[in-house]
Amino acid sequence: MAPETRGTGRRWLIVIGLFSFLAINFADKALIGLAAEPIMRELHLTHGQFGRIAASFYLFFSLSSLLVGFIADRAGSRWLLFGMAVIWSISQVPLLLYAAPITLIVSRLVLGASEGPAYPVAVHALYQWFFDHERALPSAILTVGSAFGMGFVAPLITKIITTWGWHAAFLALAVAGLVWSALWLAIGKDGPLKQAHAAQGAVSPAASADALPERVPLGVLLFSRTCVGGDLNGFAAYVLLTMATIWLPSYLVRVAGYSLIQVGWIVVLPAFGLMVSSPLLGWYSQRLMARGVSSRHARGTLGAAAVVISGAALVAMPMLPAGPLLIAMVTVAFSVASFAFVSGVLLAGEVVPHAQRGGVLGINVCISTLAGFATPAVMGQIIDHAADPLAGYRLGMMLAGAFAVVAGMAGGCLIHPEADRRRFIARAARKAQGYGAASLASGQR
Repeated sequence: MAPETRGTGRRWLIVIGLFSFLAINFADKALIGLAAEPIMRELHLTHGQFGRIAASFYLFFSLSSLLVGFIADRAGSRWLLFGMAVIWSISQVPLLLYAAPITLIVSRLVLGASEGPAYPVAVHALYQWFFDHERALPSAILTVGSAFGMGFVAPLITKIITTWGWHAAFLALAVAGLVWSALWLAIGKDGPLKQAHAAQGAVSPAASADALPERVPLGVLLFSRTCVGGDLNGFAAYVLLTMATIWLPSYLVRVAGYSLIQVGWIVVLPAFGLMVSSPLLGWYSQRLMARGVSSRHARGTLGAAAVVISGAALVAMPMLPAGPLLIAMVTVAFSVASFAFVSGVLLAGEVVPHAQRGGVLGINVCISTLAGFATPAVMGQIIDHAADPLAGYRLGMMLAGAFAVVAGMAGGCLIHPEADRRRFIARAARKAQGYGAASLASGQR
């Protein structure tokens, strides 16, 4: 019998806890971009050097998301989330004691390693409380948590930077992480669907003829159309996310001429746009599926379209002067594409057996977040080698936007969860028939 989750009010408390977890996580990511100008001045860094330091955050980010994703298949999400929050909080302490390029690099390396698995493990924890047909809204809420941390906390962070310096901002986020860790110990719990899957191997509220096999070879999963298309969308969306967290504040100061305080309020708008668009698109996706639209289009095409729209807005952004239209393009470019993260995990939940979900989500996040490792360094080199820095900022933004448009279109064409499920089920059936024939032949002998 399927486990009951609707009566467990705790599941929405878990959603709030995971929302806060990702809010702090993304505030940590956004901090380096908001503090870029004072950090470069104090540590005497070029744009290329700063870009490489910012990229160091992603050196172990992708690898840790891969490794911890596999651990999440076997270990409890509660303790993994707690451990990550404690480590990323402590990792910021060296900067308070000795600010230098080397301590900044070490801090970013440890921070990246501890924050890399945050999203896939949070999703894995969430899915232990919600069945597939219920996941669109809570998944979108998690994405809103990242937007809240990346944007709505920005005015507070910039106020701390301008009043007490960038060191104080790092201290504030370290304290926030430790406070969350203490609260999570009180409310955090693995969900009832984890025990149900472990006992029954179930993937939905009721067994059905098209249920996924208990396991699918990892290579078959990773090279399925849905996973490859989702990775393309996720990689492109992460390029845009990295540009927003690392280079957008500096772009708005250097190219558009806004003050740091003004930038702190401007970056709220993409966060607000994400907080509106992601739940709205999640609701619309769920509504489409209720009307009989295939998940290929209700989830896959919709997520790909979000990436293309954001990419097109980013291509247009450098052509505009400071003013309302520029701010509108900033809002669209750095908000709408994040729905690809929501659609990506929903699609993975359709084609990946429960026993392999944490590991595959970790691999997919590892692939997507490689964009975070490459983008800051590439952008820094483009700025330093352009005819002038302003031209470099504009060229880099346009190239990132064009890449997102192309990747989103390709991802949308590839994604096809229904076809992948049929292929996995047929493969398992052929394998079972082969075992049955072999057993029969052995018995006859």
